[in-house]
Amino acid sequence: MGGRSVDCAVQNVSLDTLFLIVIQGAAVVVLGKFIHLSLRRHNLPSAISQIIAGVVVGSLGLHEMIVHVDVENVEDTYGWYVSEARIFYIFYVGLEADLAALWNDMHRCTIVTYASVATCLLLAAFVSGGIYGSMMHTPVRSPELLAAVLMLTLANTASVDVSRMAAELRITATGGGRLAVATAIATNIICIVGEGVFSCMKLASSRTPGYSASERLGMGVLALVKVGVAMAVLRPVVAFINRRNAGRHRIGNWELVLLLVAVSFIGNYPEHAGFDGVPASLLLGLAFPRQGPAARSVMDAIAYPLHALALPFYFGAMGMRINFGAMSGAIVVPAVLLTLLGLVGKCLGTMGAARYLKMPLADALRLGVLLNIKGHVNMIDMSFASSEGIWAEQALMAMVVGSIISTVIAGPVFAVLFRKEKEAYACSDQALEHLPPDKELRMLACVHSARGAPAMLSLLELLATTPRAQPTIHVLHLFDAGRKQVGPKRYHQRVQDDDKHVDRRIDDATLVNWAVDVFTSVTGLCIRQVDVADRGAAVNAKKIRRRMKDVHAGLLLMPYHKEQRYDGKMVSRRDDRCQLNRELLELAPCTVGIFADRPFWSGGASFQLPTKISKCDETTARSQGDQKVGTRVAAVFLGGPDDREAVAFACRLAKNDVIKLTVIRFVLGVTQDIASDDRRAPTTSTDHSYDSGDEILSVVVHDDAGERDDDPDDRCMSAFRREYVAKERGEYVEKAAGGPADVAAALRGTAVEFALVVVGRGGRQPPEFVVGLDGWAECAEVGPVGEILASHDSLEMGSVLVVQQKTPPPAI
Repeated sequence: MGGRSVDCAVQNVSLDTLFLIVIQGAAVVVLGKFIHLSLRRHNLPSAISQIIAGVVVGSLGLHEMIVHVDVENVEDTYGWYVSEARIFYIFYVGLEADLAALWNDMHRCTIVTYASVATCLLLAAFVSGGIYGSMMHTPVRSPELLAAVLMLTLANTASVDVSRMAAELRITATGGGRLAVATAIATNIICIVGEGVFSCMKLASSRTPGYSASERLGMGVLALVKVGVAMAVLRPVVAFINRRNAGRHRIGNWELVLLLVAVSFIGNYPEHAGFDGVPASLLLGLAFPRQGPAARSVMDAIAYPLHALALPFYFGAMGMRINFGAMSGAIVVPAVLLTLLGLVGKCLGTMGAARYLKMPLADALRLGVLLNIKGHVNMIDMSFASSEGIWAEQALMAMVVGSIISTVIAGPVFAVLFRKEKEAYACSDQALEHLPPDKELRMLACVHSARGAPAMLSLLELLATTPRAQPTIHVLHLFDAGRKQVGPKRYHQRVQDDDKHVDRRIDDATLVNWAVDVFTSVTGLCIRQVDVADRGAAVNAKKIRRRMKDVHAGLLLMPYHKEQRYDGKMVSRRDDRCQLNRELLELAPCTVGIFADRPFWSGGASFQLPTKISKCDETTARSQGDQKVGTRVAAVFLGGPDDREAVAFACRLAKNDVIKLTVIRFVLGVTQDIASDDRRAPTTSTDHSYDSGDEILSVVVHDDAGERDDDPDDRCMSAFRREYVAKERGEYVEKAAGGPADVAAALRGTAVEFALVVVGRGGRQPPEFVVGLDGWAECAEVGPVGEILASHDSLEMGSVLVVQQKTPPPAI
């Protein structure tokens, strides 16, 4: 009888706890959304609203009314749910992380992390004696243990809170937001390792009762071995699942459940041994293969539950821990004091790092405030310290209040950082002409169908010369939402639909997924595809501009509204795509390229396969001795900002060994074509004469430091000849033209030799070359020169890219 009553009591407690969590979770979600309606206009993250909602829900006393069993603290009620939310969200952060961008920021992140952690550790060690004597009203075990816990407390940062707020405000792609998230995660991991070492001491063994310090250390080592084995078998298992579901948008349900259960088990390996599972979850997310249907399915499956349910309850649980009945000056004063100590320590550390890195002081102060967020990590550590007798009970509540204060303070700072990054992107000079070669290039490409996806992806691959340092490339797929299957299916379609190994919704998005997966696996680039319904030119333009601001794109690539038919004719499928391109050209905050792909070019099928597996069929007929010529690319230069941007774009392509670049400059004259084969780098103002039969053309090249060098076009050509022609990385050709008619004839006669011709959109070119070309300019999206090449109905002409440089912001 006694045993049966105990079982019934435990079962009732479990049911009461589950009912309490459901009620509290629903109340926090609803109330948090209502509060956020008034706060979002100030760009405050929703975490602030959810914490306030948690405070309100916690003050209702639902815990005492529903759960009729006394517990030590609220963490005992739903601590498991909070832990699972942290594990899955950190895994999601690792899976969504831009590895190349983080690699580019590793130097800054390392310096800021070490500086902030070291400063907080020194500050905590210095003030721990005063806190021991004045803030704690009950005796603790020893001042040394108090100092150690205080050092971890001030140095720690809640990586979940920082990454969540930064992701919600879309600043993870910016330099400041990325540095804050990376530093918060690195700081959190350092403190977790320190806390793990500290918890293996003999005086700290309550997390795994019945085990000695050496046994707990052995359990930790065993947990690390388990995590290492799981990481080793992760890639082969995911690769097998991807091969099994090749050509599908998603994996099977049971495979998805298996992967999610594996994530939970691997993240909980350290938890079972009494350690924190955040590092294991982060490593699992970073190591998870990002290509294929497995990654898409996992991200789609956990994104909505995390953001809509788990994280609101996670932040609301912070507020629900406050017990207003026990609030007093003995709690509020230490909470404020510890918050100020954390702010001082973090800000001093970030300011010292900023001085070394030559960062603005205001950015360092903002970063210090963001790194002072404590969150649930701090609460878990303090609960552990309280159970060991290191902290007094009032100190635990003080840390809860301090964690909430630090998180709420960070909300306005995130809003300021969001406005600063938004203004900086809008006013920045995004021109490729002025972009240093070693600076990262964030790219966004749009495709309308699977037909044009391979060519666009090939162009993106050629631009990314170093995949390890190339940030994530974003591909926006505008699929036709209104197209449906009409009429009865043919026999072969019904047979395919009945096959369980064939995706039951082979649509355009799935085909684009397939192309992205191929390029991702072969090239090593990280390409992220987003599918958006095509709702017309006006709506699509708003979506694309919003996406550009979210990813802080420096280059936008759009497909030409005309497509090449099998007979070479360029036909327009939908006229609203032309209107879409014109709107983006007018309002885009960065360089825009309009790509006219010619897949049926008689010279070969270039821009259809990754360069690693492409056989370069278009250059088989051409050779120089015994050496094959790579993909031939030409940049047409008449003059003006757009043509200089076209040359800069082509120079980025020329960094690949497979590209053979030729810059063709049109000059005013009546002579025949003259090719420059000079291999010397000009250093002063020099006249170079070239003899071609009876005709002689004098080319004046000015040095950048020359007194007469006030023409940006001459500076562009001088830099190209110095950096590319002199180093045998490109060719320079000049063509004399007497007027627009000569330009049109020369363009059509020359373009047949190249797989890709890059031209400027125009509008700011020398009038002697473009006046009179208006007759060819039927489409304003590409300009007269681009129209001559892009709309030409011929199988002998290669692809064309029309580039427009962003108008630089006015000088202040």
